[in-house]
Amino acid sequence: MSPTPLTAAQRRTLLTLADTFVPALPRAHDPHGFYASSGSAAGAHRVAEAFLLDLPHSEQEGVRRLLGVLGRVGLRPGLPLALREALLRGLSRLSPEAAVGIEQLRRLLLMLAYAHTEPGQANPFWRQFGYAGPTFSGGNTERDVPTLTLRGGETLEADVVVVGSGAGGGVIAGELSARGLRVVVLEAGRQYADAELGHSELWAYRHLYWRGGFTSTAEGNVSLISGQTLGGGTAVNWMNCVRPPEDLRREWAELGLDGLDSPSFGNDVDAVMTRISANDRCSELSATHERMLEGAQALGYRTRRAFRNADPTRHDPQHAGHIGFGDATGSKQSTLKTYLKDAVGRGARIVEGARAQRILIEGGQAAGLVATLGEGQETLTVRAPQLVLACGALETPALLLRSGVGGPAVGDFLRLHPCGALTGVFAEDQRNWWGPTQAALVDEFAGRREGYGYLIETAQYTTGLFAAAAAWGGARAHRDLMADHARSVTLIHLTRDRGHGRVTLGGGGEAVVNYALTDPLDRENFLHGQATVAHILEAAGAERIFSLVPGVRPWQRGESLEAFLAGLRRKPIGHGGHPVFSAHQMGTARMGRDPETSVADTRGELHALPGVWIGDASAFPSASGVNPMITCMALARRTGRFIARAAPEQNWGGSGAFTARQG
Repeated sequence: MSPTPLTAAQRRTLLTLADTFVPALPRAHDPHGFYASSGSAAGAHRVAEAFLLDLPHSEQEGVRRLLGVLGRVGLRPGLPLALREALLRGLSRLSPEAAVGIEQLRRLLLMLAYAHTEPGQANPFWRQFGYAGPTFSGGNTERDVPTLTLRGGETLEADVVVVGSGAGGGVIAGELSARGLRVVVLEAGRQYADAELGHSELWAYRHLYWRGGFTSTAEGNVSLISGQTLGGGTAVNWMNCVRPPEDLRREWAELGLDGLDSPSFGNDVDAVMTRISANDRCSELSATHERMLEGAQALGYRTRRAFRNADPTRHDPQHAGHIGFGDATGSKQSTLKTYLKDAVGRGARIVEGARAQRILIEGGQAAGLVATLGEGQETLTVRAPQLVLACGALETPALLLRSGVGGPAVGDFLRLHPCGALTGVFAEDQRNWWGPTQAALVDEFAGRREGYGYLIETAQYTTGLFAAAAAWGGARAHRDLMADHARSVTLIHLTRDRGHGRVTLGGGGEAVVNYALTDPLDRENFLHGQATVAHILEAAGAERIFSLVPGVRPWQRGESLEAFLAGLRRKPIGHGGHPVFSAHQMGTARMGRDPETSVADTRGELHALPGVWIGDASAFPSASGVNPMITCMALARRTGRFIARAAPEQNWGGSGAFTARQG
């Protein structure tokens, strides 16, 4: 049944909100019409209505109620801006629930105002930034691999079913198909051709990411983002191919993962780096990187160039900065372009839009699983004696919990590499949309205390996310900050967390994520990392430095940077204070010796359920401390060898063929 459209009064209130958060402002010198444009002129209210009607019914009703209240208390288009802002502040003070709803609508409308484009037109605010938007054309219109089209009620039979197609699942599918096993891969997301990708920030969030983009943890402390498309996170991440540190390999070997500190695992790392074409020939330095390196070198900090999984023959730095929106050029060597293509060539079959619901158990061991297709009305059964769970550290534990297996540690020990950010504004246009998103990093403080520390890295250029994440100090202050976006450089600090959160199940069987940055060392490293970013920006010549913390005045050159940082240290980390982001989720079904504190044994197989293997970053015994893709891929290759040894020889079908039957 189609959702009920907003009423005329609700639409009027939504338009008023768009023009309150992004108002048309008089400005004598406004050559690009930046200040004269408004949220409604950019179409933010219209796109917001379509977005809101896609929400679950209960959330829709909450938004409708809030819009109704705002209309009844007098929020209307003709009201002066100062009165509209005062009305919103007053209602937020009176009602915490309304405050949350108003903030969410503000972030949504800001993102839409600065990111939405009409067909054939650029966003009206982009002229101020000197930004043309994603412009690549000529991408491949053919999808990379064939996938199965199934009717509900069918049953597939195979030797191994792999749930998830990213850094873990994609590698294991490729490796096991090479050994002659019949492999079926289930992916909750969809496959897209190169030509469908890389053109829109908003489209990417809705189609390529878990739950439609940045999603808050249950208590509001961390914004999570995770890939959900064929190829998983490898299709949308920022391509930073960092080898697992030697200290990490020794740590995990001491925890029982035999061979992690040996040449054998080094061979696994080399093999995946080679297969995905990791190289440093496609790591051009953008102005953002140059400012980061200038500041770091002035302070004597250690830096290094990044390796990226890019095909040099298709790489173009003009378009490499949009990689988080999907790669239209075809240069990115994700698992879709490599291991999954290898697997399909050997007879493996892929089902997209398939969400694994529960594991089938017969005689005390795995027998397959049940998944839903499309919108969830139809089911698919896959029967296989070996199951590989690689649907990410948020969904792998949820599948185990729905199935009632895995032991007491399922969902626990969630590590997130919590990130914070600061933005520096410089004198000159940085053209920070040009060049690879991550081509270098600062690792001076990677293991600053007890093996825990942080990295300093660059972030992808965005307009919508940048606008939504910026600290809110009122419409005029926000517009002034956005006016300088062309001159801005944003750096992130990525913390290796010792503390941890947990994934549990909600009432509908969905993953619920809880995480608070409470470990004393993690808090110290987070704030130390923030200070390092500030010093790097200052040393590189920033005129002003903005934090993301609400109500904090930006630092300006000539003022005390230490006083600015002291003020930031007094703010809480998480909800209501320092915003925290995570693109790396790990550890929720970790490997180890003890079934009380780990889910899988040191090979990757569940302690108490033979035939179920953990094949993604859920298996990490602790946080990797670096971008986890290569560590995950190499660990998956190691796990794949154990699975191949465990797979009954009589099930091997050398051609890779599989059978399907109607249930």
